[in-house]
Amino acid sequence: YKHFIPMQKKRNTLGYNLQASFLTGYGGVVAPPFQRFYMGGENDLRGFDIRSVSPVAFLPNTSAVVLRNPDGSAVPKDPSNPLLGAYTIRVPAEQIVFPGGDLSLVGNLEYRFTIAGPVALAPFVDFGVDPILRSSQLRINSGQLTDINTTVFGCPQLDVALNCIGGHTEKFSPNLQLIGSTNWVPRMSTGLELQVFLPVINAPFRVYWAYNPMRLNSSARGPAQITRDMFPCPPGTSPPECQLKDAGDFTFQETLRSFSPLFQLREPRKTFRFTVATTF
Repeated sequence: YKHFIPMQKKRNTLGYNLQASFLTGYGGVVAPPFQRFYMGGENDLRGFDIRSVSPVAFLPNTSAVVLRNPDGSAVPKDPSNPLLGAYTIRVPAEQIVFPGGDLSLVGNLEYRFTIAGPVALAPFVDFGVDPILRSSQLRINSGQLTDINTTVFGCPQLDVALNCIGGHTEKFSPNLQLIGSTNWVPRMSTGLELQVFLPVINAPFRVYWAYNPMRLNSSARGPAQITRDMFPCPPGTSPPECQLKDAGDFTFQETLRSFSPLFQLREPRKTFRFTVATTF
């Protein structure tokens, strides 16, 4: 719903816009990811990058790391024949993703001052929230889920043929793991916009500066499923029974730092942008 109220003998205009949308699948079907709601840009929240406003989630994946000594050198599979390659270990990893919301609530308010002819100045306030109501709609592709659920993680030992033994599988959720602190986060932009109406294309050329008093500014750590027993010489073994304990300890700690970092989720505080389009 949008409405414009003429003021000052129709020289100026107070305008506001309210919009609400909800999306879901039914009958066991989920809505396509590209149809979910993302906010940001000149059409709704002017202070945020285009389609950048979304809840945040973690998508499980797999990766491989090279077993390394504390000095950083790679450990070969066969020290007597380095050409056989390095000792590698398959580990689970969590990838940060932005799945978009299934509910979109947006409100815009601006007061347009006519300066001269087609030129106007407009202070504005934009407000919106883009949450996920139905987390069951964040379903992971069945083929990808099967792949990661059947992947054997870890390589505590190598057999005589230099194949990994002693690994195990992990059970992953069929849905993305939503970061709760990023859901239901309201956003607000306020600023000043210069508008010049272009009659040839019947749209305004706009230059605006926006400040975001309400934004996402938090941190999150992925739900790491990397454990020490995925690496050589797990707890319970010690030299001379196992010669790779130092390498196992070092690589385990480095893998945790690499695949389970503290993500800084920080949206911009202010924005300066120009565009040729209307907000509402």
